[in-house]
Amino acid sequence: RFLIDLFMTTDPEAPASKLIHGKITYMEFLPLFEEQVTTASAAQKIQLPQTFNVSKFFDDCFDFLKPNQLLLDSISNLQEAGLKVCFLGNVALIDGPSGNNFTRKKTDLRFICDYYFESCQVSLARPNPKFYQYALEKMNVKPNEVISVEALEDLAKVASSIGITGITAGDQSATLKKLSELTGIDFEKLSRPVACDPDNVTHSYFTTTIPFLAKLGYRAIALDQRGYGESGHPPNVEDYCLEYITQDVIDLMDKLNIPQAVLIGHDWGSAVVWNTVLHYPDRVKAIASLNVGYIPAHIRHAMSQKMKGDAKQFDYILYFREEGPVEAELERDVEYSLRYMYSDTTPKNTSKIVLDTTNVRKRGGILAGLPKELPKCPFMSDKEFAHYVTHYKKNGFHFPLNWYRNEPRNLKRDASIGRFKIRIKILVALEFKMIFQPALMVTAEYDIILKPELTMGMEQFVPNLTRDNLPCGHWTQSECPAELNRVLSKWLPKVSPN
Repeated sequence: RFLIDLFMTTDPEAPASKLIHGKITYMEFLPLFEEQVTTASAAQKIQLPQTFNVSKFFDDCFDFLKPNQLLLDSISNLQEAGLKVCFLGNVALIDGPSGNNFTRKKTDLRFICDYYFESCQVSLARPNPKFYQYALEKMNVKPNEVISVEALEDLAKVASSIGITGITAGDQSATLKKLSELTGIDFEKLSRPVACDPDNVTHSYFTTTIPFLAKLGYRAIALDQRGYGESGHPPNVEDYCLEYITQDVIDLMDKLNIPQAVLIGHDWGSAVVWNTVLHYPDRVKAIASLNVGYIPAHIRHAMSQKMKGDAKQFDYILYFREEGPVEAELERDVEYSLRYMYSDTTPKNTSKIVLDTTNVRKRGGILAGLPKELPKCPFMSDKEFAHYVTHYKKNGFHFPLNWYRNEPRNLKRDASIGRFKIRIKILVALEFKMIFQPALMVTAEYDIILKPELTMGMEQFVPNLTRDNLPCGHWTQSECPAELNRVLSKWLPKVSPN
């Protein structure tokens, strides 16, 4: 009872409350709760067993969790009758080794429920009525259209206080009887959950990486991100913020019933990888990033402010953020534009054409001042290059460019999740998010924009970091495919042996 009371406290500054509200992760919670237990036990003169260990205690709790098959089957009955099922729970971000088993179990619920809301993702938790109201709004339903099955009578009263029909779960048969009376559904006729549709995978730039990973025994999934290829093209600029894009990744994993995955990204894909592990650390086993390092929100903010004065090689980003001119320039001749984008920036380049992303706005465009003819891309086959030309001619550049136009939204979101304090060299305490998952950082020696030195110092934010550097320009997968596969083949078995 002593531990339960400590964990169930309503004090918003207590470690357990911060954990449930997503302000800290499980690995950050453990030492704080250990300290709280020690202090409280001394104050209350409670003698803890000499062998007591907080981490072991919670590991045992996770192992004790068992799937309730009758409940899972009952969900199918509700869905077959045309009802929607929502999970609304106080759930923490369980990272570290303990998260594997816990995440697999909760993913079963994500997989079969129509709606799934975790307290740690929205910073709201039961018994706060606002958590229930948040779910009602997201489901677009009225309170009197909802039945809430609660483990505690107090929680059922909270649900009832805002117009929801709240019932307290007793034993299984009594709970199902109450539900049967309210819905008219016969729960004795049980059926299996509906299987997912597997046709939600398309291809990407990792054309040589995918078959290599498959040969190693891994299941490799590459998705066209929103706005690219055969994926959807939502109309609004804000549709391309990382909040929605990372949710796409999680939705795909849910659709395919994948509890955890190793995420590998390049360029904007790297931003997706880093952002996904920031907001869904319990779903990510490890991450690999090509060219783009992890930059915490406070440093990105400082860089953004500095760019207003002298953007240097990032001037093209400021040009890309203005709707209209860049689309007109790039779409005038798609093949010409892509030849320049896919330029060779290594010492092997014998042409006089050098990719230049500085002073783009002053020059009047990214293609300003170039000759009429540009050399072919040296690291793509004609067939592969034609594939990209076809897709950009079909869909244009507007939707991919919208990714650049969401930095203020992305920064605001990331700045809101500071979960770990660390004292840096100038002895100023700053809050930002640490990444504890195993991470691989592959830099490109001749990337003129994302230079390797931009990743220096990452170790203080990503302590479990492995590095490699390849002799290529920006398009790492295409320029150094064999070298990249070699790096992955050494790293992946260490972080995901099975």
